[in-house]
Amino acid sequence: MSDYTTVTKVSAIREGRGKAFTVNGRRIAIFNEGGKFCAVDNTCPHALGSLGRGRIRGGIAVCPTHGYAYNTETGECQTDPRLRIRTYPVIVEDDQIKVAVEQM
Repeated sequence: MSDYTTVTKVSAIREGRGKAFTVNGRRIAIFNEGGKFCAVDNTCPHALGSLGRGRIRGGIAVCPTHGYAYNTETGECQTDPRLRIRTYPVIVEDDQIKVAVEQM
């Protein structure tokens, strides 16, 4: 099991939005949906857009570049089933968002 790395404060990510970070050499996006946080690869495999600049609704993160949508629990692309992103475990402790991302 990977160790959790403290990434940011809860208040740093607005409701319904994402934000990109580098954790252990990987670019990830963390999303806030109703105070529930999730983390996925930041790069959209469709056209390399930044998912962290996108929005989340109903557990689906949408890339702002072309609107490709990804399930943040499974990583499956809702727009093109051939595409997938990696998901990462997230915990919140003492107003800190921590993500388990293996070293590159």
